[in-house]
Amino acid sequence: MEEARERKEQLQEPSNKKQLMLSYPPTDTQSYPWLVICDGKDKERQTFFSISKNYFYTRTIPEMRNKLIYTSTNGWLVLKDLDSNNLCLLNPTSKEMMQLPRLVDITDDDICILTATPNDPNHQFHVVFIHSNTCTFYFCQLGDEKFYKQTFEENGSERIYSATFHGGKIHLSIYFGVPAGNLLYTAEFVGREIYFTKLAVEDIDKSLPFIFGFQTYLIESCGELLFVKRMSFGSYDRKVHSFLIFRMDFSKKAWVQVKNIGERAIFISDRSNISCFVPENGVKRNSIYFTMTSSRFLYVFDLEDDTITKFLPCPTVTRRDLYLDWVIL
Repeated sequence: MEEARERKEQLQEPSNKKQLMLSYPPTDTQSYPWLVICDGKDKERQTFFSISKNYFYTRTIPEMRNKLIYTSTNGWLVLKDLDSNNLCLLNPTSKEMMQLPRLVDITDDDICILTATPNDPNHQFHVVFIHSNTCTFYFCQLGDEKFYKQTFEENGSERIYSATFHGGKIHLSIYFGVPAGNLLYTAEFVGREIYFTKLAVEDIDKSLPFIFGFQTYLIESCGELLFVKRMSFGSYDRKVHSFLIFRMDFSKKAWVQVKNIGERAIFISDRSNISCFVPENGVKRNSIYFTMTSSRFLYVFDLEDDTITKFLPCPTVTRRDLYLDWVIL
């Protein structure tokens, strides 16, 4: 009887190990982000797609079930529960989780920024949510019992188009309407307050044609600040025509158009924008990888020849109400 029990436990062990493995993200190391596809009735499945390997790994990580990924920084994710709206920080590899204060005034479209990882002793850590239409900032640090609130106000008609963390400051692309247009600001934390500074930068929109719809992205890229414009047309701007890229020349306080980003690539989705150096094989350099809302496809814009190609990263995912996000693990 004892021998039979031992044999049964040995047979079960591989299954248990496999189930444990499925509750963690892939262990492969890569210098560029994973495309994470969350699907299922309760968003219980997480598919991690590796561009260079052209391979996907399907996982069921309990801590990520029914959650929206707002942003990621060096392996840490900001997550929101889709039912309760509760917020947390999660490192899916180490399984470290930290609850954040409850935030009622939050939408799926809010911009989210982590200024550092929670275990970084050299940089000030803040979780920041930015509501674009009202220019309202909600921010907290570890140990805070609530999110603090501050609103950017200048002429009452402004709207924050995009934001990123660069050089120890939050950089903001703020639209003021005609004739001011789209201007660049910085935001810095001093205690429990945010101080805003306008950079004397000419509005890029004035030099661009009006035949296209635009989506703009501020992106930190290997020490540079990039301003990326996606030009679209058609019903609800669902057809992408091309991209324009500008680099901030801080010495001249001017945007300079960039036609080539060299050994780098840019990765864009609804909530995450990342740029980094990429390996020689597998990932297309001097390109922009991007997703479209309610689409299963991954698109690639080649900056050299201005062409767009698309492919299906995970054929087993059939639903269209998906969340696709870029994550650095």
